[in-house]
Amino acid sequence: MSVELYGKDLIVLKNVIKNVYKNSRTKPLVVAPGGFFEEQWYSELLRLSGPGVLDVLTHHIYNLGPGAAYEK
Repeated sequence: MSVELYGKDLIVLKNVIKNVYKNSRTKPLVVAPGGFFEEQWYSELLRLSGPGVLDVLTHHIYNLGPGAAYEK
């Protein structure tokens, strides 16, 4: 998924949450993205989505790799 689409989708999601939970004292957090860390991609995501959209920024580390290697 392109960073442009992901950023736009986060804005839409944040607005949906605001509308659905407008009369609620609590609201779900927007937590994103899921995947490997690429500094440029993350920086662009934050720039495109803008302030106040993401509540939690995630970063996943897969030190063991994808797990596809095996011995016969």
